[in-house]
Amino acid sequence: LLDAVLPCVADRYFKVSAEGLRVLEQLLMVVRPLNGAPAPLDKLPLAKLFSALHERLRAQDQDQEVKEAAISTTATAAARCADLLGPELPELLRLLLDRLRNEITRLASVRAFSVLAASPLPLDLAGAGVLDPCLAELTTFLRKALRPLRLAALVALEGLSVKYGPLFSPAVVGAFMEEAAALICDADLALAAQALQAVAKLVRAHPAAGPSALAKALPPALILLRSPLLQGSALLQLQELLPALAASGAPGADVDSLLRELLSTVKGVGSASSLPRSAHVAVAQCVAVLASMAGPAKVAALATSLLVDVAKPPDVGSQRLALLCLGELGRRADLSKLPQVEAAITSSLALDSEEIKGAASLALGGVACGNLSHYMPSLIRQIKAVAGSRQQYLLLTALTEVVATIALPSGPQATTPQLSPADQAQVMALLMDSVEGSQEECRLVVAECLGRLALLYPLEVLSQLQTQLSSKSPSMRAVVVSSLKYMVVERSHPVDVHLASAVLPMLRTLADSDRHVRRAAVVSLSALAHQKAGLVVSAGGGVATSPLQELLPHLYAQTEIRADMIRIVDLGPFKHKIDDGLELRKAAFECLDILLDSPVCRGLLEWPTFLERLQSGLGDHVDVKVPCHLMLAKLCSVAPGAVLNGAEKLVGPLEGTLTTKLKSDAVKQEADRHEDMLRGVLRAVAAIAALPGVEACPPFQAFMRRIVLTSPIK
Repeated sequence: LLDAVLPCVADRYFKVSAEGLRVLEQLLMVVRPLNGAPAPLDKLPLAKLFSALHERLRAQDQDQEVKEAAISTTATAAARCADLLGPELPELLRLLLDRLRNEITRLASVRAFSVLAASPLPLDLAGAGVLDPCLAELTTFLRKALRPLRLAALVALEGLSVKYGPLFSPAVVGAFMEEAAALICDADLALAAQALQAVAKLVRAHPAAGPSALAKALPPALILLRSPLLQGSALLQLQELLPALAASGAPGADVDSLLRELLSTVKGVGSASSLPRSAHVAVAQCVAVLASMAGPAKVAALATSLLVDVAKPPDVGSQRLALLCLGELGRRADLSKLPQVEAAITSSLALDSEEIKGAASLALGGVACGNLSHYMPSLIRQIKAVAGSRQQYLLLTALTEVVATIALPSGPQATTPQLSPADQAQVMALLMDSVEGSQEECRLVVAECLGRLALLYPLEVLSQLQTQLSSKSPSMRAVVVSSLKYMVVERSHPVDVHLASAVLPMLRTLADSDRHVRRAAVVSLSALAHQKAGLVVSAGGGVATSPLQELLPHLYAQTEIRADMIRIVDLGPFKHKIDDGLELRKAAFECLDILLDSPVCRGLLEWPTFLERLQSGLGDHVDVKVPCHLMLAKLCSVAPGAVLNGAEKLVGPLEGTLTTKLKSDAVKQEADRHEDMLRGVLRAVAAIAALPGVEACPPFQAFMRRIVLTSPIK
């Protein structure tokens, strides 16, 4: 095979040469896998291979595609065959360095050095005189405007830090920290996360870099911690950086100093209550990660000091932060030996401040995760004791926090707690009993908890939920159907196997007599179509046809304006019309929008019916019109023929929207909303006007001349 591919690498036609290089790269991956024992290679073919790569890598007068393929293949060859190379390896590495300095090939070369850094073979970049110049080039790339280049440079620097960190000179470390610090901000959280990860990896591999990271990377990281945008990967990497700094032994980077820095970050901005709740949650998670790495003694000491802020807080923000910190500490360590913690949190549930009660609820759930056998019986007893009161919602939220933490663990945790089958049975019975007689907010929390519980015990929970679909209580049916959306997680999960047969029976409630149940079914269908479209498209559970085909007529029916859902309220001097079906129609059109976006679901939509319902939505309430305008613009690119066939019928609702006049006493908010609606409808009209063949529709052309192209609109 090698004898057949090598002549193609040297071919004069760039397409053949580039493809030959790619085939060669794949061949090397098969013959010399990194995760297995390297296969022996004959010296002669290897010499021919590297000779061909050397020629392609040196050549300047060749197509860009060939250059990039040659760089990628050379890096793969060096990463997988370095143990078989002699004096050829340094020469190849120096050629890659030259390509790194070239503006045309630098991005491909950056990725090539990432491949080299990931190799388990001994690649002596320093001995070849390549390491320091490469690090200098990669560091300068961090300030370039091209985002893919900055991101690739961070990935390469991270890999090189892990493999060659102890060889980094102080000058290289300082320059890297300075450039990486500039990327640690909320302007681009993906870049910030990668920068934090690269800094953390370098500090772990090269503890001498700790002082530089403490001085240059930590201050912007603490500023980022206060941002309301901080979440996901960036927050997780920040939680990795702090323990790395503490473990480096740098002066001022001990756990106590870092904890003071974290807490002063919140308290140093005036009132802690001025920061968003998300900032308090982020700080609490970082505090817990640091304290838990220091051991049980530090956790107990910190918890004791936080109890002071809970009991005698300087302000509401400090009390909320202390409660959240206790919850995160309890999530990572067992606080059952400090009974005053549970007592302080429980007493906070009865305070007047909604912020404090919400934080106490999350804190109670977090603390319970640290020792389920100790806290779970007490939590269940409390929920039963306060049925029907405001505290029921708070305690159910705490229970949901426990179940969600077990079902979907995230972030660095010491251990993941386990919910026993006995606990599952108690929780399931408690949730079922909490549906009737509770407020709407309690039922929403119950639905979420049931959904998360199904991720742990899918067969048991789903079987019990399906038996409740025939319940006479609309509240029970709505909770059961609402729980479905919380069973849908982004990645593949064991619950998916059981959902395949349960989805259709639960979503058949789209035809339920109660509008709240129907809306719950619409929202659950939207979640499934967005995250796991295969569950609603593929037939399962003995069903011959696709579930979506059966559900679509019922979904279309929810977009209709029903007179029996409109009521008139007499307010004395005037009457007010209330449309109880508005929220259901909004949810239905949002679901249709998701189905339209999904390539998997889109093929099952019947365009004439879809367009008919869209026409109805274009003449509906303004809250329904806005998503319909967006859907119409999308439909012009997805199904232009269907739009052309129905363009004549669309003229009426589009004209009605464009000619709507604001009331003379309209406030600024209403005026802004009206302008947004006009912009949306004009975007939809522009999309229709750009369709080939629309000039053959006289009503639409007359509408354009009469309304759209007149001076007020134009």
